[in-house]
Amino acid sequence: MASFHFELPASKINHPTDPAQSEQPFENIFDFPDFVEMRPKLRDAVRAVAQEHFDQPVLPVEVQHLAVALENQLEQETRKYLAQGHVFENQKTELHELCRLYTRVLQIVSQTETVDADLEDLVFALNQTRLGLRNLKEVSGSGPQYDPEQQRHIQPGTFYDYVIQYLVQPYVIAADQPLTLHNLTTAGQQLAQRLAAYAFRDWDAYLTHRYDAEHLVKNQKGISDRDYYEALKQIELNYADHIYADVFGATFEAFEKLLVPASLPELLIQSTVLPAAVQHEPLRTQLTERIKRYFLLDATGHEHVLDQPLAEIQRKYTFYEANFCE
Repeated sequence: MASFHFELPASKINHPTDPAQSEQPFENIFDFPDFVEMRPKLRDAVRAVAQEHFDQPVLPVEVQHLAVALENQLEQETRKYLAQGHVFENQKTELHELCRLYTRVLQIVSQTETVDADLEDLVFALNQTRLGLRNLKEVSGSGPQYDPEQQRHIQPGTFYDYVIQYLVQPYVIAADQPLTLHNLTTAGQQLAQRLAAYAFRDWDAYLTHRYDAEHLVKNQKGISDRDYYEALKQIELNYADHIYADVFGATFEAFEKLLVPASLPELLIQSTVLPAAVQHEPLRTQLTERIKRYFLLDATGHEHVLDQPLAEIQRKYTFYEANFCE
């Protein structure tokens, strides 16, 4: 597989040139092995922080949107400083605000009379991350500041980078040229951008938006049966791509079984650079076979993840309209 580096915001990142730069300067809560178990309690605390931003009653969806934004900010800024290993002069205020956010989340998490092992793990992970951020070395110069509108980065050589490289192979324009976004057809560029967005999508929040949309339709007065089912069908079609969460998850688990512990002590979905062995047999074939299986690749290498879900949605609403509409 060719060396690949997307030239789009979702994965624009440089390889470290100094080995020391690759060493993690502090423990990062988002890469803790049991972060999946910690996330619900963390999410509740962040939602409480979001609620504090409003000095008058607002709709729950407004609180949820701010909570998602704050959670994204926590993770994106933390990963940025983890990758940098230091803080630039122009980032000091931003880092101070990030540490304040961690402190407030810690305070909320700790406001409970019931203390169990899971809570202690979360408090430890939050505090270790906060202390690591506070202890970053200050250096001269300027660095990037957080922009909520900017897409996050896929790190070269990691799980998502490897999988997306393979999936865009049928769209390569010149096989003898570097595999960049500009060396893909328009369809290939669209696929690459879509898959890169999935890598960082908050699927819980995504489905919340779907449920909100369905709630509005189901509570709309005076709508005909046909328009009702058509509106629900369009919502299901629009959000059908949530299946990629399961597909990427299953593919990652398959990679993990093949690579840990034989080739890696652990595999983190966002940050672990895959070993050189993945480019050689038999591991290369074993990994690509998993990609083919879960992404339903045809003989030409094109993926068909959405084909069946979209067809099932169309069949379901064709039945509804034929049997329940006047």
